[in-house]
Amino acid sequence: MKSRYFKGVPAAAALLALVIGFSGCKKSEFKVKGEIYGASDKSVLLEKPDFHGRWIAVDSARTDSRGGFAIEAARPSAPEVYRLAFDGRYIYLPVDSTETLTVTTSADKFGHEFNVTGTPQAERMSAFEKELLALDFNDSTKRADFKREVYSRYLKDAQGGLISYYVLTKTVGDKPLYDLSDPADAKYYAAVATAFSQYRPDDPHAGMLREASIEAMRRRNTGAGKKRVMEAEEIKLIDIALNDESGREVKLSNTVGKGKKGVMIVSMMNEKESPALNKALADLYDAKGGGVAFYMVSLDRDLYAWREAARNLPWTTVADPEGRNSGILVKYNIGSLPAYFIFNSDGELIDRASNLEELRSKL
Repeated sequence: MKSRYFKGVPAAAALLALVIGFSGCKKSEFKVKGEIYGASDKSVLLEKPDFHGRWIAVDSARTDSRGGFAIEAARPSAPEVYRLAFDGRYIYLPVDSTETLTVTTSADKFGHEFNVTGTPQAERMSAFEKELLALDFNDSTKRADFKREVYSRYLKDAQGGLISYYVLTKTVGDKPLYDLSDPADAKYYAAVATAFSQYRPDDPHAGMLREASIEAMRRRNTGAGKKRVMEAEEIKLIDIALNDESGREVKLSNTVGKGKKGVMIVSMMNEKESPALNKALADLYDAKGGGVAFYMVSLDRDLYAWREAARNLPWTTVADPEGRNSGILVKYNIGSLPAYFIFNSDGELIDRASNLEELRSKL
């Protein structure tokens, strides 16, 4: 006769425990639903960033005859910004827990005219995105006024919230809204970094913002002449110290600023497009006849494969073992890869390029 007990526990109680345990193991999820008017039987993607400057698909759905859709995904371990992708256009969504967000828009105006509801921060991010879309980014006066207004409305009292991080590190095209290389923006980084340290010290974004804020304030003080000359010499750039393929630590400051122009390249060595990129960079490097120093930072997790590829390149190549969590992405406001930064012969960061063609023309 089979026992009605499991290690001294009555069978009914054991069964109840199993049911409760199974229910407790169910993964917490959040939901994104809504309607895209005029989009029948179309694909909608939910994407999240991988910190390489790329977005990866988490899940997808097809719209019904009225444009309705619903997507569920596991809640993130920390607050994160997702985006809804449709026909090459995007709507950005803050996700903190197991909320349900509702998006309403149309097929022809997706990413430009939309409403997001479900949480207060989702509504605030939606408002910010629409304000940003209306900005003439090339008008420096309007851009400066917009940044001050954004600080007052989204950053000042945010207490280290996800939206404040998102707004501060937002890029428009390949240009940062708040630029770490601009001393005038140092105060914004300092304010947000302080809020994270006070209200969210364990948030994974806090450390990166703190480092970025320190560098931004140093650059601001240098520009205002508040540092000694010797100290100013040490902070002409946001320095990086990483190991090359031989395991030797190489600093960015030891590569650029040696009497010739320098370029820092941030990329991935083990991507399918990497060989073609490296070949094009090699052609540019050779065309300059040694007149430009290259410092290439690779965000590859597979260090063995990276090391094998790096041995074949004639310039300085280092790897960041943090990979997609690299603080360099925040320090240099990098929104997509590859990214290019140009230094003058004194080692001062003077420009950035959004693509290889632009880099070639600026050199």
